[in-house]
Amino acid sequence: SVSVAMKNLREKGHITVSESGYLHLTESGRSIATMIRERHELLTEWLTRLGVPADIASEDACKLEHVLSSESFEAIKKYANTQLTK
Repeated sequence: SVSVAMKNLREKGHITVSESGYLHLTESGRSIATMIRERHELLTEWLTRLGVPADIASEDACKLEHVLSSESFEAIKKYANTQLTK
């Protein structure tokens, strides 16, 4: 499944692979990685503050960060940011 994922990322132009086999993120790949990281960090912190143990919060954030629509994430982000600053 990793090979299929790498092929998919390469075909969509999110990574390049050098002749020696090294992977490099393209600008679009870096943008996606930054978005996923932001989602993971915010969701992990939010779930932790809701009382979910840190290890479970991180695991659940890993699942959510990839399937959550941008609209739902932005709503959670807006709500969480008002709560996290209290």
